[in-house]
Amino acid sequence: MGTEIIFVRHGETAGNLDGRLHGRTDLPLTERGRLQAQRVAERLAGLTDIGALYSSPLQRARATAETIGRRLSLTPTLHDDLMELNFGDMEGHTLQELRQKHPDLYARLMDSRDLDAGFPNGETRREFHARVARALDALRELYAGSRLVIVSHLMVIGSGLAQLLTGDPNRWDEFLVANCSVTHLEIAPSGAVALHCWNDISHLDQTTEATGWTLPS
Repeated sequence: MGTEIIFVRHGETAGNLDGRLHGRTDLPLTERGRLQAQRVAERLAGLTDIGALYSSPLQRARATAETIGRRLSLTPTLHDDLMELNFGDMEGHTLQELRQKHPDLYARLMDSRDLDAGFPNGETRREFHARVARALDALRELYAGSRLVIVSHLMVIGSGLAQLLTGDPNRWDEFLVANCSVTHLEIAPSGAVALHCWNDISHLDQTTEATGWTLPS
């Protein structure tokens, strides 16, 4: 029997609306973000045999996970390695601001081959992807043959999907996910990965529609 992982991205924050780099900035959910969390909790309430619920400790993820946990009768386990990328001194910048104010850094970050590109006083790409891999490897081993829900962040989920599905973490931007979307995959004992659904927001309505995210051209 394979291990099933259901990834949920946290609900909307003000930083999502502004398109700002808020990795470790501990923002709360907006009112719409709280409604999104309720909708995704209702979606997951129909599932059975959920072995565990894990979450980033940042409040936007934790609040989403707690809302889900109330419907599943599970208490979220907080895991530091599920936190968003640490943008360091660039926290609060938009990508456009980063490109204008720090063009050399921006150019390095846009080069997916540069694993040692990183944010001053934050993380490098290599460190971040290794952290995500460490978290997922540990949870896969701990819950082998089970189903678990992981509530985390845009780049964590993107990196995890890219690593599991392609072996290349720098393809994370091919796996962007919206707020309170559901992504469901299954990892066979052989290591083969089946993606059952990706970035599913069918449970959200017009009042709670997920906030999108795109790279600047």
